[in-house]
Amino acid sequence: MSISSGSSVCGDAGNDLLPEEEEQIDFYAILNVPRDATSDEINKAYRKRCLIFHPDRHSDEEDKKQAEKIFVKLRRAHEVLINPKQRAIYDALGVEGLDAQGWELVSRSANPENIRKEYEFLQRLREQELMLTRIHPTSSFVMKSSFAGLFEENSEDRFPPQLLGVSIAQAVDCGLTGTDRLGLKGSVRASNGRGDGHVAAIWKKNIGGVALENTLSVSSDNVQVSTRIARSIFTRSAIILQPALQYSYQQEAFIPSLSFIFSMRLRMRWQGSLMWHVTPMNSAFTTTLVHTEYNQPKALSPTNSNIRLVYYVREPAKDAFTECAVQVSLYGIAPSINFERRLSRFSRVGASLHFTFPACILSAKLKLKTGQSVFEWHIVLCDDRENLTRSFVYGVALPIFAVQAAKVLFRPWWEKAALIFEDNKRDLQADLARQEEAGKVIHLMRPTAERIKREEEQRRGVIILEAKYGQCEQSGSRAYPMAGERTIDVTIPLQAMVHDSQLRIYSVKSQLPGFYDPCPNEPKMLQIRYLFREELHAVTVGDEMPVTLPLRAHRVSSSHNSH
Repeated sequence: MSISSGSSVCGDAGNDLLPEEEEQIDFYAILNVPRDATSDEINKAYRKRCLIFHPDRHSDEEDKKQAEKIFVKLRRAHEVLINPKQRAIYDALGVEGLDAQGWELVSRSANPENIRKEYEFLQRLREQELMLTRIHPTSSFVMKSSFAGLFEENSEDRFPPQLLGVSIAQAVDCGLTGTDRLGLKGSVRASNGRGDGHVAAIWKKNIGGVALENTLSVSSDNVQVSTRIARSIFTRSAIILQPALQYSYQQEAFIPSLSFIFSMRLRMRWQGSLMWHVTPMNSAFTTTLVHTEYNQPKALSPTNSNIRLVYYVREPAKDAFTECAVQVSLYGIAPSINFERRLSRFSRVGASLHFTFPACILSAKLKLKTGQSVFEWHIVLCDDRENLTRSFVYGVALPIFAVQAAKVLFRPWWEKAALIFEDNKRDLQADLARQEEAGKVIHLMRPTAERIKREEEQRRGVIILEAKYGQCEQSGSRAYPMAGERTIDVTIPLQAMVHDSQLRIYSVKSQLPGFYDPCPNEPKMLQIRYLFREELHAVTVGDEMPVTLPLRAHRVSSSHNSH
């Protein structure tokens, strides 16, 4: 029996937003609720926003059209966050995990040049999406090497790094008809001076509720023909029948086999399966229990009984995650740590460290993923107990310390180097469109802001005198940021958000209605001057920090203000 976290064997509401547009929306920010908000808090925030942006509350046609666009975003955010399942997927994977569809052009600007640029961009994006949907190209390059000889205690025993092996794999999957797909995949690998490889042709067909997959695989050792027939028998269960016939060159004989699999979803994220595999020489019965995670699906090979415990932390701001895991099996304990983050818009970079006990094998892995291509470098740092400490100190601790020190000592150059990987061309082109949209939203919020200001003046509550959002000077610190030159006026949007003499901002501020990012890829801050009980208050916070008004610490003068 094997227990693991993995993807299942078996296989919502409409969306009026463009995929390109929805990717930029933070659902928590558009509603201005914290990430741990309850359903009541989400509903309350949604109703408050509807009082401003519901199309029926505006009589002017232009205002009504703009309100409809904002209301669509509010409704979409509310639908996702109020649904526990969709909210879990969104928290783990972002908007991409919701499989947003729709390619209709909804211009965000009245400028004809911007409309043309948006249309051309969407056309290119759609063509690429159609191409990837039809052929599904994937490739991988894996290199394995050993650095264990560098960390030998005796200098005469040390030897240079060794190349252990290389493997290359590519695959393509092309749709022939609505029910037929043809795929080709192949791989070659070399290890310790010996080479191997295989090529396979796959034909997939859907016949009613039955999924049929035929595979012809040729390698240096054998030729195999197999068929996989899968069908759902109930809502939560499926049966899979997989006969195969293999011809072995060495034995000069045909070897038939038959696998029967029954898979059933037991609970929300748990699925069990029973597999019976039969050949003329032997047979095996395997029980598998699979736990599917929304955050990062994991799968383990069921070659031996094992339990895998995972602690997973995601950093949405950096589009990164850290995973700490421990796998316990009959052969020992294998702890590991894995980190991965976004490098650029279409690429990711990752690093992981693995240790097995009692074998005392310490290994590291570096990974670069660009599109559907994966490049991996596996490094063995230690393969015996005597050199474990030296391997960890010189192979892991010192490189990590050197990288962190370089980031601190050469921070300006490090940040400039990081900007090379950022594809912000589209963001810069869209600045004018976002600025126009923010101006229209502020126009819609102005009546609400003026009404709230009059009410706050009567109760001596929070009155926003001036609010600026934008560039943060490099000379400022995280605790005391300083405003730069590229800022925008957000006085009206903040005044419209005041409720019962209080203002709370929880999420990314550039996503708030009436805001936009005036300085992409640069540090930002929010500076507010306001009156409370007719006393002047002021506060400046970084973009990632929450905002709470009023606070006694913000008071700068006790004198009455005539504003």
